[in-house]
Amino acid sequence: MTLTDTYPDATMRYGATARQVADVFEPAEATDSLVLLLHGGMWRDSDRMRTWSAGRALAEAGHLTATVEYRHGPGQWRQAFDDVETAIESIQLSGREWTIHNDAPRRITLVGHSSGGQLALWAAAREGTLVTGVVALAPAAALAAMSQDGLGDGAVEEFLGGTPSEDPETYAAADPLGLAPRVPVRILHGAADTVVPLAISERYAAAHPDVRLEVVDDADHAAWGDPASTAWPHLLTAVSAV
Repeated sequence: MTLTDTYPDATMRYGATARQVADVFEPAEATDSLVLLLHGGMWRDSDRMRTWSAGRALAEAGHLTATVEYRHGPGQWRQAFDDVETAIESIQLSGREWTIHNDAPRRITLVGHSSGGQLALWAAAREGTLVTGVVALAPAAALAAMSQDGLGDGAVEEFLGGTPSEDPETYAAADPLGLAPRVPVRILHGAADTVVPLAISERYAAAHPDVRLEVVDDADHAAWGDPASTAWPHLLTAVSAV
């Protein structure tokens, strides 16, 4: 799949800032499935084109897909959370303009990779959330543990503005480990992941017994963004099943 093949069908704004945008990928036929994809990058990196292959592949599998950009960076956890909520509401309404069935029950699946997985799990715990299910891919699902274990090269502390001991209230508000999901959640994690170790997802799954954790042998952290990887069929199955 070339870059040209992965160009989005449309780009929409859901807010006034440059990062409050989403790229839309349409399936060939109308569908009742809307997938919102949140990229990773440890709340630091922002390259929208990196999500295009995944967006196009999800559309080819029959899901109206929007790859969501959001504000992130040092201390911007509140802005990131606000953007995720606003994007969910705006995109599900705008979906009527594309190939989604207007008269069918709508499935809204939030898919998040790495730090995007943290945002997806946070959204899953929100009262009144519009999403009907979450698929978290090697998520940063236990922020205090990641900070204490020295994972992410300081990214957790940078994003939240301090360590767990310095600001326990922020960690309580942002750490998925302590936030019970209100919708079905599936976690996919590669056994070969050295960026966010499998133990992080195991902690989250142990804290929330209704969550299904699937361990994918040989998959590393980057596998979830590559539709040609052996991990990709597991993602498609999870999106359809959640």
